[in-house]
Amino acid sequence: MTAIGKARALAMRVLGASSPLVAGRLISAALTFALPLILARLLLPEEFGTYKQFFLIAQTLQLTGQLGLTQSLYYFLPRGGKERGAYVSQTFFSLAVLGVGFGIALWFAAPQLGRWLGDGSLASLRAPLALFGGLMLASASLESAILSEGRIVRAALAYVLTDGLRAGALVLGAKYGGPAGLFWAAAGTAAARVAALFFIVATRTVPFARPNAALFRTQLAYALPFAGASYLYVAQRYFSQYAVSASFDTATFALFAVASFHMPVVDIVFTPLSDVMIVHIGKAQHAGDKHAAWRAWDDAVQKLASILFPAAVCAWLFGPTLLPLLFTHKYDGSVPLFLLATAEIPLWILPLDALLRAAGDTRFLFAFNGVRIALTGGLVIGGIHWFGLPGAIAGGILSEGLARVGMLARGKRFLGVSAARMCDWAALARTAMAAAVACLPAYGVRFIGLHGMAAVVVGALVYGAVYLGITFAMMRLFRGSPAQPIADSQPRLVVGR
Repeated sequence: MTAIGKARALAMRVLGASSPLVAGRLISAALTFALPLILARLLLPEEFGTYKQFFLIAQTLQLTGQLGLTQSLYYFLPRGGKERGAYVSQTFFSLAVLGVGFGIALWFAAPQLGRWLGDGSLASLRAPLALFGGLMLASASLESAILSEGRIVRAALAYVLTDGLRAGALVLGAKYGGPAGLFWAAAGTAAARVAALFFIVATRTVPFARPNAALFRTQLAYALPFAGASYLYVAQRYFSQYAVSASFDTATFALFAVASFHMPVVDIVFTPLSDVMIVHIGKAQHAGDKHAAWRAWDDAVQKLASILFPAAVCAWLFGPTLLPLLFTHKYDGSVPLFLLATAEIPLWILPLDALLRAAGDTRFLFAFNGVRIALTGGLVIGGIHWFGLPGAIAGGILSEGLARVGMLARGKRFLGVSAARMCDWAALARTAMAAAVACLPAYGVRFIGLHGMAAVVVGALVYGAVYLGITFAMMRLFRGSPAQPIADSQPRLVVGR
């Protein structure tokens, strides 16, 4: 077997059917990872802070403005039927209308947002902000529609092309047009995503049919409670950023943003694995196979742990050296904040929000997230008051951990299992042990006289080799271990309950 063949076999073994999608997201990350690093050098700290605020607002709109319609595709399309095309067209048309409406709203709201978040710089960016936010919302379902049809490779390609185009356009815009050029380049890439929607319909990559009022009501019964849950979830996830932006100047907000710059990398793995899990659970439910539903959940947990546990350890090991190299010593104050923010990464091995979406338990998500945002607000504001920037990060991590405990109790009801059988806890412990043990030889690299990027690269290679060696040794040792059984009760699935 060739080296490429071995690498492909390894990826399939670790990631399963989702490996092309994860690979696509990783390639996309490689294309866009350098974006903030380059922009931090092309822009002044104040301009970089404005850039982060611009995309914070646009991303918040994209996450909350979809009314749950994009996410509903993961629920309805895998269950088959000739109605699939109607669900797609209803989603595309609805998001187009919403994009126009929210784009106009951003135009009028930009001055007030600028005064609220910082020094008012956003007021001069109202046109590119309105265009970018509205067009990104209109095209939000691009990759999800492809993936919901089970076209994993094409979905991966869509991620790579769109993210790569955006990264290249933003760098060129900033280099040759300054801050204004950067933001207009962003608006141009959003328009390209809208054109891509027409392309996937014309090439029949996704089904497309006339909307149906009865089907749309069914879709909304799932989507709207989820949309309400999404509003509260996004408010909870982004509360720290908005609170810090409103409490400090833009240069301080830039320090906070750099400290958590690696957290979106978690989403590169978490989102595709979670989305594929939802699709597989939907197919298992359609086939009446309750064990397959549990297996889809447990597989996602184990795969996330195999990536996120070592990712957290590597961030703690190499972050203090890597951060000044990437962002220059202007951001040395971000290093202790970076180490603190990394503590959240292990929490994301449990895709519990996605599990409840697969269960159709969107009404519970809405109510639960209401409590969640109140808890987060109190912890973050209290943290800022008493401890400043570290308190904001710690408050967010604590609220996320408490939320995971609550969702775990609800998720086991859907799977029909006890907490002890929720997933293969023994396998998770072995993965955590491998991640921890591998840090010892990697830490020893610093004593052989290497410094800077060389020390990071060699240390990361040593860590990766030892981690994989321990992992494969334990896989062979525990190869005969049976899969965790689940209870006989049928998982419950009720739309919008």
